[in-house]
Amino acid sequence: MDTRTWIVLADAASARMYAPQANVRDWTLAAELSHPQSRARESELGRDKPGRDKPGRVKQSAGGRSAMERPTPRKKVEMEKFARQIAEALDDALVRKAYERLVLVAPPAFLGVLRGTLAERVAQRISATIEKDYLHLDPPELRERVREQLGAR
Repeated sequence: MDTRTWIVLADAASARMYAPQANVRDWTLAAELSHPQSRARESELGRDKPGRDKPGRVKQSAGGRSAMERPTPRKKVEMEKFARQIAEALDDALVRKAYERLVLVAPPAFLGVLRGTLAERVAQRISATIEKDYLHLDPPELRERVREQLGAR
């Protein structure tokens, strides 16, 4: 891997962007983001009005009847909000020419949300994705597992 590649490790609550160094085993931490709200329990995330849950949205069906839609769980809302924050940081870094290629490493559910929020120009820079939760591994094990996964392609 060259230094123009960023490896992005993320989950619903934290993200780290690394720039591997040529001929050096270590990776340089280029950016780090966190979103503690994604780790909170649903009950801790608050409500629209004191003592009341957010009401469902009314959806008109084709037959003219309305049906209540279930409200989006707050944890999902927070996860999507954090994915947009990561996407914005990656877009800003691309504009600054901080990287040319991306490797995304995230659990499958979050990887799907993150990919859905990326600007087209950022999405075009993705050279590989790894559907694993490696964010909390120690650095040597992290580097080894990512190398194994990329070598298997």
